[in-house]
Amino acid sequence: MIKLLLVDDEPGICDILKRIFSPIGFTVLTATDGKTALSVVKKEKPKVVLLDIKMLEMSGLEVLKEIKRIDKSVKVIMVTVMDDEKTKAEAKKLGADEFITKPFVSDELEEIVMREIAEIIKPKILLVDDEVDVVERLANIILRRINCVVEKASDGRQALEKLKKDTFDLVLLDIKMPGLSGIDVIKEAVKFTPQTKILAISAYDSQDVADSALKAGAIDFIHKPLTKEAIELKLKQILSQIGKYQPKYV
Repeated sequence: MIKLLLVDDEPGICDILKRIFSPIGFTVLTATDGKTALSVVKKEKPKVVLLDIKMLEMSGLEVLKEIKRIDKSVKVIMVTVMDDEKTKAEAKKLGADEFITKPFVSDELEEIVMREIAEIIKPKILLVDDEVDVVERLANIILRRINCVVEKASDGRQALEKLKKDTFDLVLLDIKMPGLSGIDVIKEAVKFTPQTKILAISAYDSQDVADSALKAGAIDFIHKPLTKEAIELKLKQILSQIGKYQPKYV
């Protein structure tokens, strides 16, 4: 999971922010002063830091400077009640990646965080179905709603070849395919890529088929015909669990 560090000398603010980001798949760390924050950065190596500018003892600008000295790749979003251009300019010069002003709206803050780490958490998804039109429709739906990389396979053997050559976060896998069935693909895939989540798909409206897919190692099961809403919901649930859900903002 992506580590997110919250830095604010008001514990209540840290609690609020933690309630926003924990449910969407982040490992949330907190610090209520600058020295503690720097210690956490060195030890835990978070990818993103939400940093209050106005703090006692060590200011947010001082903490920002030290964070960027430790690791320039850390995304630092400055959170502050101050909204003056001079402060922003100074923070920008020190390496701040983005700004948000208190009081903030949780959706806006979540959007900013997701945009800042787009390349870090962009999920890679493999679509497997012997029906070309189904794969194309799925790809179109997913790419319109989620910021991700999509690859395609037209049968089970091709899917296994891709899974052996590359790393995928999620596979949408049809159960009924000629040659190697979806169940057989799941059984084989979990042997060498257990971290990859597999969402089984089938036109069979049977609990037995669903149970077989789950027993083989699929994380979930969804029936055809697939609706846009059902696909988006399932992907959001699964990708959020691994900290890689990234909606596409248009």
